[in-house]
Amino acid sequence: MTASPPEPDEAITCLTRLASSAGELHQYIAELTRAMSAPAGSYARAVPLDQRLAVIAHVSRAVRVLTREGNLLRRLEAQALYAEGLTMAQLAAVLGVSRQRTSALLREAESQGPARALQ
Repeated sequence: MTASPPEPDEAITCLTRLASSAGELHQYIAELTRAMSAPAGSYARAVPLDQRLAVIAHVSRAVRVLTREGNLLRRLEAQALYAEGLTMAQLAAVLGVSRQRTSALLREAESQGPARALQ
């Protein structure tokens, strides 16, 4: 299997999305933590249901973006590192997955081509 390195803009876009989503997640968790820390006796009384639901919806969205973009970054980096000469075994060790999963990541990156940044 031969892999060409991804375009640098793809990785930068992915990292930007990860940072943005992580910042949003931090904001929502801080908001929920402040509300939960209020001396109202219980969490349910301290935080109105509509506010809790809204925060959880935001957290869920941020986690989905982090998962999607994190997976994309792993594929991009696997592709770049393989193109730079790392072996499947070395990549597997770095990624914490099997060599078979590493091979699948590289195939996914290759098969998705330029459209992968749109995920």
